[in-house]
This record gives sequence, C-alpha cells and structure tokens, in this order.
Amino acid sequence: DDELSAPSTTMKAGQQSSSDGGRRLAIVAVVLLAVAGCVSLLPLSSRAKKEEKQQARESTQKMIAKSLEHMAAAPAATTPATTTPKTQTTLGWSNVAVRKTPKVVDSPFGDDEEKATKLVPMWGLAHTATNDAIMALGFGYQQREFARFVATLRKTGYAGDIVLATEPEKKMKPGVAAFLRREKVLAYGFEYECVKKGKRRRRLLMTPAGCTLTNWYAKGDARGPRPLALARYEMYRSWLLNYAPTSWGIVFDFRDTYFQRDPFTLIDRSPSSPNLHLFAENRKVKTVGNCVFNSGWLRCWGKQTPKTFANNSVVCSGSTMGTRDALLAYTERMIVEFDKMKCHATPARTESDQGYHNFLFHSGALSKLDGVKVTYHEQGYGGLVNTIGAMNGFRVPKHMKGPLDTFWNIRDQDGYLLDYDGTRSAVVHQWDRFYKEMVNFIDKLVKDYEKKVQQHRSHHLG
Repeated sequence: DDELSAPSTTMKAGQQSSSDGGRRLAIVAVVLLAVAGCVSLLPLSSRAKKEEKQQARESTQKMIAKSLEHMAAAPAATTPATTTPKTQTTLGWSNVAVRKTPKVVDSPFGDDEEKATKLVPMWGLAHTATNDAIMALGFGYQQREFARFVATLRKTGYAGDIVLATEPEKKMKPGVAAFLRREKVLAYGFEYECVKKGKRRRRLLMTPAGCTLTNWYAKGDARGPRPLALARYEMYRSWLLNYAPTSWGIVFDFRDTYFQRDPFTLIDRSPSSPNLHLFAENRKVKTVGNCVFNSGWLRCWGKQTPKTFANNSVVCSGSTMGTRDALLAYTERMIVEFDKMKCHATPARTESDQGYHNFLFHSGALSKLDGVKVTYHEQGYGGLVNTIGAMNGFRVPKHMKGPLDTFWNIRDQDGYLLDYDGTRSAVVHQWDRFYKEMVNFIDKLVKDYEKKVQQHRSHHLG
C-alpha cells in the first residue's frame, strides 16, 4: 500500500533519463538469473539438478518478462496517477476515480483525523466523494466468493463505490487481485494480530479473544483486542469520512450477500424520509425471545433485557443502510457501546455485533441520535434487503420451513428472489442457508456478467 501512495523515487522531474530505465531492467534480469543459477549448488542428483535448472530457467524467464511488461506499462515514477478512467456505462464502475490526493471529507462527529485510516485503496483507485458506497469486510476468500458479491452488484448497473477490507494483495488467492482491480473495487489491505486463545481457523469474524488492527491507524491501534466483527465498524467509519453528506451507503456482511437490483434506486432521499434503514429477519420463525443466540447476546445488558424485548423482531446487523451522516452516527454509537460494554470480554465471551445492534435499536438509543430518522423493514417487505436465513434455521420446526419457491413462494420463474408483494428484492442476505437452491442461480448471474464483460472487450478491441 505504501508503494501505491508514494512515488517510487525521490528524483525530481527531468532527472531520470531513458537509459536509467534500461539499466534498471538489466539489473533486474541479472539478479533474477543469478538467483536461478544458485539452484545448481543444491546437493541434488544429476538428473534432478538438470530438471531444477530447467525449471528455474523457465521461471526466471517468466519473471523477467513480467517485470519488463510491468515496468513498461507503469507510469513514470514522477507522474502522479491522476488519469480519469474510461467511461463504462454498461458495466457499472464508471464513476470510480483514480487516486489523486487523499482527502477526508469534514463530518460533524468529532476528531476525524483520529478516526481515519492511514491506508489507501490499492491500485491507485480513490473514493469519489459524491458517490454512493457499498462497504464490507471480505478477506481470505476465493475469487468465486468475491464474484458472487461484486459481479452480481455490477450486473445491476451500479456504478458507485464498492469498498472492501481485504487482505494485502500478496496474500490474496489466485485471480482475486486481478478481478477486484478490473471491477474498480476500493480494496484496503488490512492486517491484524489476534489473541490465539479462542481463535478458530475459518471464523475470523468470531474471534472472541480479540484482535488488533496493526496497519489501520497512523498512530497505532489503541483500543485493545476485540472481535473483527466489532472492529469492522471502525473501518466503516473511516471510509464514510471520504463521502459528502449527500451520499448514501450500505454496510453488509460479505460472503452471504448477492444483488439483484441496485438498492440505491429504491430509496427516498427527501429530507423528511427515514435516513437510517435496518432490516429484520423472518419473525414468523424467529423473535428475540425464541432465539437462543439473540436473547443470549442481549443478556450482556442484564438478565431482564431479553425478556423486555422478547416479542420484538430480530434486526440483522449484517445490513444497514443510510445517509453518510446517519451511518456515521450509527457506527460511532455502536463503537461507543462496544467500548462501554465489552461483551466479548465477559465470561460469556459474546463476540457478535448483533446484540449491540438490537439493543441500541429496541431500546430507542438509535432514534435519539441527532439528525437520525431510523426505520426498520420486516423480512420480505420494502424491496431493499431480504434476509432469509432464519427461514431455514435448524431450530425451526419442519412443518414451518421448506423450499423458497414451492413452500415460501418467493422465487419467480427466472429464479430471482421476491418480496411478498411479488417484486424482486434488490439484495438477498443469508442466501447460503438455502445453498443448494440458490448457488447455481447466483453463479449464473456471475457467468452472465462475465459474458457481458468479454463482449464489451471484444467490441472495443475490434
């Protein structure tokens, strides 16, 4: 990331001659060849040594070729990346900017410099202050998982910012970096260290013992170990500071979300309308009182708290939508409550953010935030986000669950998921609870988008 945000040389404009580039290429080639030559010093058999040499030679040739291509394609070291990207109206991402000078947009919520991140998006990209933004924490996944989120979103025609906290490029799975770069995703390569106690290999969002962000803040992470499920709200806050008050945003869970329509085309942006939207799970099968997880998380605020809200719908923390200022107020309030309650540090080791989300909403704390007009949508209503996971929960009685098409009657003949009024939901969350039913349809959306990308390329190359 530092290499992307700063020039690779301190020479002044005009001091670098064309021969310098040639000498650098020659040095790269010599060093790589020397490294390959060292392989012959290993104590191998004659045949193995020969094969090793050949492999090293071929590898070195490829590395040199790539280095030459990269250096030839790269802009001069003294030239900042200020070029405007080519317009691409049919594939989305036309409004994504190339990074110039990083700038934090002023907000009314305290010391923004302390809340901003020192990281910048990879590959010279930048936030566009007037864009809407979709934000998530998504790292460690294969290209397939990234495509289910990003490609289905771009397929809707969405041309705003997609902002992800990912691993650094060097740690990405094959094809991920190229895909995210092509789709103009504003990817932040964050790094972290976790307390090993309680850490589970594939559940990094749920690290109860806690993690610290090692490269997010310029002055270091002073907040102490906490689950990444909580730390991601600091990421949302840092990103929101790049946008204007007129922008809207959505923060999402990453892996189990896909898109069918551009959700921002459905919102009422008038000043009198709600500016913070929450989304509930299906209350026919789940309420706060009958869900052992959600009621358990709420016990952090006292044994009576789950009983107080027992008949309330469960609002899912995996999708929250609002204006820039409403989301800033929401994320700030969540972070304050994290630090106050520290539920993850109690004997129950509650690692989830959803307890906080439900407590602040049902207690009325969110509605008391200055300038915030909060509303929530029951599952399958409102058209924005359809959260379907509870409908196939393992604790739901068999007679109350079944296929999305024949039992719930919320899929159309083309496979799209519907609200109960028959319109296509813009976003589907927790689709993986119906994995066998949904995965082929979602992957077909990705394939259709890829065909469109290839057709666009062929047209422009032709």
